Amino acid sequence: MAWFGKKDEKPPVGKTGEPGDPVQTEGPLQFSPEKAAKFFQHARSMHDATNYEYAMVCWLRGLRLDPANMTGLEGFFQSVPGFLSDPASKKGPGKEVQNAVSGKTDVDRYLSAMLEWSVKPTEASLAVRATELAVKLNLSEPALWMGDRALAAVLREKRVRKDLLMKLSDSFNKVGSFDKAVTAAEQAYKVDPSDGQLGAHIRGLAAQATMNSGGYDQTGEQGGYRKNVRNAEKQQLLDDADRIGKTDETIDRLIGAARQEVQNRPGDIPSLEKLAKLLMERGRREDEEMAHALYTKAAVEFKQFRFRELAGDVRIRQARRGVSELRRMAEQAPGDEDVGRMFAQATADMNRLEADEYKLRVEAYPSDLSRKLELGKRLFAINDWDGAIGLLQEAQGDPKGRTVALTFLGQAFLKIEYVDEAIETFRKALESRELTPELQLELRYFLMAALQAKAETARDLATGEDAERIAASIAAQQFGYKDIRARRDAIKKLVAELRAK
Repeated sequence: MAWFGKKDEKPPVGKTGEPGDPVQTEGPLQFSPEKAAKFFQHARSMHDATNYEYAMVCWLRGLRLDPANMTGLEGFFQSVPGFLSDPASKKGPGKEVQNAVSGKTDVDRYLSAMLEWSVKPTEASLAVRATELAVKLNLSEPALWMGDRALAAVLREKRVRKDLLMKLSDSFNKVGSFDKAVTAAEQAYKVDPSDGQLGAHIRGLAAQATMNSGGYDQTGEQGGYRKNVRNAEKQQLLDDADRIGKTDETIDRLIGAARQEVQNRPGDIPSLEKLAKLLMERGRREDEEMAHALYTKAAVEFKQFRFRELAGDVRIRQARRGVSELRRMAEQAPGDEDVGRMFAQATADMNRLEADEYKLRVEAYPSDLSRKLELGKRLFAINDWDGAIGLLQEAQGDPKGRTVALTFLGQAFLKIEYVDEAIETFRKALESRELTPELQLELRYFLMAALQAKAETARDLATGEDAERIAASIAAQQFGYKDIRARRDAIKKLVAELRAK
């Protein structure tokens, strides 16, 4: 095995706790976020010392104690490229790395699959299997993180496999990410457009995605440790949890059982998460407050930021609901100035809340470009153009969010009157191959507006003519789009003036 650090930097460690603990390979796992954090700390030190293979060992042993921990997951995948850059890695991970996942539990099988994929990152089937095993363990956030990367891996293959796409769609569906389930299924349909049943399946997923457009899990618990079910009562609870449309009686029964489970297993993270999710699903005001309290307490007790993030999601959900209610009131009473002011204030408060929440998330996950994109969008909403520009420029480095980042970046440049930069950014965004018709129309409108602004200030005829051509094509395509009629007339007048010079 190739080591990049000193041998005395490798204290003997067991799998389930402190250095020197015995290795546990079967039986129920004893999760311990506190002990896992110590492994993660040592893993980071080994990574910084370029001892990447031993860092992998520590990341994996920490994840065995706290498999839902995103810091451990992301840290592991950050250390793997360093290991793979060493020629000795061609022989595969050493014995100590393999021993870290050699147990017989479901968690070991999950971590083993994750390790296998990490050292063969281009093999899409391995990525899909790791994602499926994360779903089986009810590790929602890790499953989504890996699922996104697995989907990209599948689509990069020369021969895109329908079966892998459908497995990913099923995985996304099980963790409640219906929009991603739709995306994966649609890609599968592109591979086999003759599959009529798949088309119907996609429509069903799309309907579910619409119902859950607020971004919150509405499907209850799926997967989990079903092999431990030993009696009919527990089986009934699992069956109830699998139902998408739950009656009030069913959800009450599930919440009661989840409460009892939390009492019986204090400190067990999956039990706490199950209760909080069910409370959010029932969605009463007192349920949301209790879920918020559970997440806040867990963030402090387990020292995991993801719980602080979930607590923030509760507040964002409440703020969005308040804005929606006031919007409805404003639409029903368009002349009521008081309601209009309340709606405007609630919207501003919501935007500020979301910006504050995403600032914390970017601080906690500084390398996550998707979170930087979300913060950039929120800073744009509160008119912090300079702050938004810096984040959006970084976020465009993520292929999944590049087009959206460019769309907001161009608008931010236009707001601070950096017109040339706005024009260049909108043109770059329009080169994307993944534009929806709606987004393409919006980008052409923004480009037209930027060209109009330049033509007005620089008194440049060629730029004005470019704006006029785009305005004409938008008007021909959708005459009622935004203020295109007024824009078209203003640009036409401007071009006539410039030609008459």
